[in-house]
Amino acid sequence: MAVFLAPTACTAHIATSLIASSQTSKTHLFISPRRNLTPGRITKLTPLHVAAPPSSSAAPTSDQKQDEGYIVGDEFGKESSESKFSWKDNWYPVSLVEDLDPALPTPFQLLGRDLVLWFDKERNEWVAFDDKCPHRLAPLSEGRIDENGHLQCSYHGWSFDGCGSCTTIPQAASQGPEARAVQSPRACATRFPTMVSQGLLFVWPDENGQERASATKPPMLPDDFENPEFATVNIQRDLFYGYDTLMENVSDPSHIDFAHHKVTGRRDRAKPLPFKVKSRGPWGFGGSNEGNPKISAKFVAPCYYMNKIEIDTKLPIVGEQKWKIWICSFNVPMAPGKTRSIVCSARNFFQFTVPGPAWWQVVPRWFEHWTSNKVYDGDMIALQGQEKIFLSKSMESSDDINKQYAKLTFTPTQADRFVLAFRYWLRRHGDNQPKWFNSSIQQPLPSTVLSKREMLDRFEQHTLKCSSCRQAYTSFQTWQKILIGATIAFCATAGIPSEIQFRILLAMLALVSAGFAFSLHELQKNFVFVDYVHAEID
Repeated sequence: MAVFLAPTACTAHIATSLIASSQTSKTHLFISPRRNLTPGRITKLTPLHVAAPPSSSAAPTSDQKQDEGYIVGDEFGKESSESKFSWKDNWYPVSLVEDLDPALPTPFQLLGRDLVLWFDKERNEWVAFDDKCPHRLAPLSEGRIDENGHLQCSYHGWSFDGCGSCTTIPQAASQGPEARAVQSPRACATRFPTMVSQGLLFVWPDENGQERASATKPPMLPDDFENPEFATVNIQRDLFYGYDTLMENVSDPSHIDFAHHKVTGRRDRAKPLPFKVKSRGPWGFGGSNEGNPKISAKFVAPCYYMNKIEIDTKLPIVGEQKWKIWICSFNVPMAPGKTRSIVCSARNFFQFTVPGPAWWQVVPRWFEHWTSNKVYDGDMIALQGQEKIFLSKSMESSDDINKQYAKLTFTPTQADRFVLAFRYWLRRHGDNQPKWFNSSIQQPLPSTVLSKREMLDRFEQHTLKCSSCRQAYTSFQTWQKILIGATIAFCATAGIPSEIQFRILLAMLALVSAGFAFSLHELQKNFVFVDYVHAEID
């Protein structure tokens, strides 16, 4: 999922596609209507000066400087490491609100900690609890919303209100010490600060951080997302590779024309991308290129990556146009080797080809997600293999992978500038990796044990977590059953009429309904699994 995933991951990728492929790439911007967006401002992309990865200890020769200038170039000067980034003192987007079901509790992992998200009807707000009942530690996400609108544990029926206070202990006596147990602090669920902003649910992963959370604004989408001239799209998908692998991918527009050939890019459009980092710090980094299209990128730690693509073009009849594309991705560290990608994108051209509120925007959101998932799939196996190799290399040495990065890879072009900038930030300020809860529990990374089929599983990673795709998949299944039933009925009655023309008509109807049923069966694969083989795409 390149830094510019297309409307979802896609949208970001789309941007990249446009970037890398120059202004000719106006293809397929996966953009679907973004709902529940509230006005919000975002800091303009500032000139950026990002530090490059550190040079090796040995002094490079002049030839080495020429080959590796973009690793040890002058713009990556020395920087004090006095300011470290605090992973737990930040707002993290955990889901698109439109994809959450207010009638059901939803499990989620953030920084290795299991959470349950649910809607408190009494206070009309989304709530995040530690996903364990204080009684016997059963997961609250397996529970339900009870008749009082409280979260009820499925194991023994203990219930909790939106503040985390226990409201019901069915096993407690009505008098005496047991009756007072419901008031004990030990009976309370652990609640985390939450906030809804621009259609996203944010969680602050520190139950004692309410004061800091209240004083901190969440990352905001650009104002253009509220501009009626822009069509918008969003998507989320859970990916079985690590936070650093995904962040490196979204920082890299140059892969688009190859990894997403004929989806958001074309191999024959690949060209040099002279990016430069212009600002940096514990907050992240930013940079841009010059020319047409102009691409500005900004990484806001810990997981927000913005891309702004500006294209000057000239069209018949309408004349000169200023096209603008935003691809904003949130790359949320769920657990080691597992990351949620949330991508929101916007563009001010060809709005009729994407979903939206206008009567002429007829493309459904789930159809856009089919294309967006192609973008995710195009990266999936390459990133799985890359992560496996990095893991094996890191086990060969005591040094962190970010410190070894410049030695393990060869990145002589400016197209990799933002990738190096991210690796530098992660080592210098991010302490090499997210600060996981329960870090003592060691498990193999999913990318090292999952098959290709499991890595490309759209159903578990996206469909079940997307309100649009989940509903469409159910509808497809229902219509397929209806058509199969109609086929059987037509076949069974085709021999009854004495007139030959009626027999022929019933036989034709049986064939038509069977054909539609088969078509729906094939289309349903877009919600479940579609194999991706790069060599088969000419």
